[in-house]
Amino acid sequence: MKKLSVLFLSFVMLFVFATGAQAQTAAPSVKVLLGEEQLAFAGAQTFIEKGTTLIPVKPFLEKLGYELSWEAETSTLYASKGELSFVLERDSDEAMANNEGYKLNVAPKIVNGTLYASLRFLAENAGYRIGWDSENRAAALEQQDSKGFFWKVEKDGSVVYLLGSIHVGNEVMYPMRPEINAAYGNSDHLVVEINIAAPMDEQTVADIQKYMTYADGSTLKEHIDAESYTKLQEILKEVGAPETAFDTYKPWAVSNQLTVLKSALGGYETGLGIDMYFLQKAMITGKSILELESYDSQFSMFNNFSDEFTASMLQETIAAYHQPDTTTDTMATMWVDGDDAASAELTNAMKELPEYYKGMIGDRNEGMIEKVEGYLADENKDTYFVVAGYLHMLGDDGIITKLQEKGYTITRQ
Repeated sequence: MKKLSVLFLSFVMLFVFATGAQAQTAAPSVKVLLGEEQLAFAGAQTFIEKGTTLIPVKPFLEKLGYELSWEAETSTLYASKGELSFVLERDSDEAMANNEGYKLNVAPKIVNGTLYASLRFLAENAGYRIGWDSENRAAALEQQDSKGFFWKVEKDGSVVYLLGSIHVGNEVMYPMRPEINAAYGNSDHLVVEINIAAPMDEQTVADIQKYMTYADGSTLKEHIDAESYTKLQEILKEVGAPETAFDTYKPWAVSNQLTVLKSALGGYETGLGIDMYFLQKAMITGKSILELESYDSQFSMFNNFSDEFTASMLQETIAAYHQPDTTTDTMATMWVDGDDAASAELTNAMKELPEYYKGMIGDRNEGMIEKVEGYLADENKDTYFVVAGYLHMLGDDGIITKLQEKGYTITRQ
């Protein structure tokens, strides 16, 4: 049962900057470290305005390998590096990074002939984490090492991106690798398992409640062993909830709730999950959001597991509740490392629990693959950015595995 848990004009190098406003700050310059190298800006200095560190854009992006061009008529800078890109307009707080729009706290400005912009905006969208050394007033940049599970699927000019997700996350997983954000920015539709960012209507809430609770008058205590029920009461007491809070709920529903609670106590949040990250982006910009599944299909899957299996699931969850959360840690580390072999091994290991594997992986993957093939057959040639749990991607019955068998062109990104 433990295996259940281990789950971004041409590129002309010509700049004609008009002399702009002077920096209105007496604060010392901020040092910028790229690895162990302190960056030099040919006499220009970084400075802080409204809590935002501003940096000379041209030398910084050139150091990172970007090609730049300046459009004097609109005072706009264009930068590109492969699929990555920036568009910055002087005095405008609206900017583009990797084909996505952003609202800046401080607009790019020209100071003594040099264009400045937010260090964090530039660095994170170029794929760098920023660490702050307050004693030395230094910003340390480290290349983002969070790889993720990411593929490009092609057929006859149609493109579907597949991103393996983990539904909870922490700050170590961010900033998102810029190549992934660029693919998302270039896509017409975001596709997720379920749009968990959208509010549920009353009917959906009622339907879910029916799946999760007993309608025959029985209670949880009658469906699990006495020792597990007693331990569950102790857990509820610890978190300040009534000891009978879960009495009307089925074992699988209680198990899921305890798993989410334990992950949260371990520093993992649903709000930092990969699917939620992209859902929030899409909701802000109005990008089309589609679903692979539905609340009904997912909850009915759990509800269709046998009583024996769900009771065993809950027993395992309760027994492991006070132990270190190696499950979520392992899942998160696997995502950060982008370890395909470990992911496939974990998925295949679920076959030791045939009922669970069929419901959670086999049956659901068939539906997801059908949807993906439909996107690839789209006559409009729209591009789809699909986010689904990474355990659905690899393994013997994985989405990627099956699409490869069908002859689609697939590239690991």
